[in-house]
Amino acid sequence: MKRSALLLLAFFIFGTLTAQAPQSFKYQAVARNSDGTPIVNSPIGLKLTIRSGTPNGTAVYSETFTPTSNGIGIFNVNIGEGNVQSGNFSEIDWGASGYFLNVAIDASGGNNYTDMGTTQFLSVPYSLYTSSIYVNYSNDTLWIGDKYVILSGGNPPGGTVTDYDGNVYNTVVIGQQTWLKENLRSLHYADGSSIEGVWVYDDNESNAATWGRLYNWDAAMHGASSSNGNPSGVQGACPDGWHMPSKAEFEQLIDFVGASVGWKLKETGTTYWNEPNSNTNETGFSARGAGKKEHVSGDFLNLRETTNFWSTLENNDTQAFNMILYANQGGAPIHMDNKAIGFSIRCVKN
Repeated sequence: MKRSALLLLAFFIFGTLTAQAPQSFKYQAVARNSDGTPIVNSPIGLKLTIRSGTPNGTAVYSETFTPTSNGIGIFNVNIGEGNVQSGNFSEIDWGASGYFLNVAIDASGGNNYTDMGTTQFLSVPYSLYTSSIYVNYSNDTLWIGDKYVILSGGNPPGGTVTDYDGNVYNTVVIGQQTWLKENLRSLHYADGSSIEGVWVYDDNESNAATWGRLYNWDAAMHGASSSNGNPSGVQGACPDGWHMPSKAEFEQLIDFVGASVGWKLKETGTTYWNEPNSNTNETGFSARGAGKKEHVSGDFLNLRETTNFWSTLENNDTQAFNMILYANQGGAPIHMDNKAIGFSIRCVKN
């Protein structure tokens, strides 16, 4: 009887960068029968296809393998070293677009492949679109000159933090800074007092979990004075041990990430951002197009189009600085806007 198979626990292992960028990287998976039993010590027919832009995008490279599973069903291959069906692995421009890996297998070791699905590359083994040294601990990416390498896998080392309301936030380390990788959604300051000047998009409470909440500048600052220190020294609406970022701290983030910072800070795909976008989220900052609440009309605007993050620095009595990200732009400019507008908050660790 022909065996139907599943692929489980698939992951990539990226090699060490040498003088030249590696032209392959490892792919490991477990082959199982439809009843969950590992397919052990058997040849596995495998076809891997790299697609550009979307899961159904143009196939830029395709290759086949016939690895043999081990005693617990695990098999390994080096992507880029198979029997080439189409394309040239060394000519893939990893910096030009998001890429997706389609996996098809024949559990009998032949070439009667069954499509097992498509997964996005959340990081790639090397790139040719940066020119600065860049160490990104959020996904263990070491940039050297115009190339980078994944040193190891696993979750970002930032961990989590919990606010007064019991909301739990994932965090991410980017350079020397540790950031919330989610927008603040607290209704209380760390001392337990209620926050005035806070909203949820469209006044729909279900939006808080996805987009966070929107705060005016006074609410974000919790009575603290303007600051452009690094660190700012302003806890504001942030949980204990965390603080509101100053303009200088946003500038540190922007300078560290470097070219195309906006693309690198934003969630990939079109769930949280309108098209067109070239988002890579390679920093793990995971910004979403949370929009804003206008102070004059009271309207909620720009969902999936923009997101603004308050800083602790004011320009004058009515304006304060904030960092803005646009769906269709790769920059991260710092603007001055009215303090009464509702913007997002990203806290940074003390």
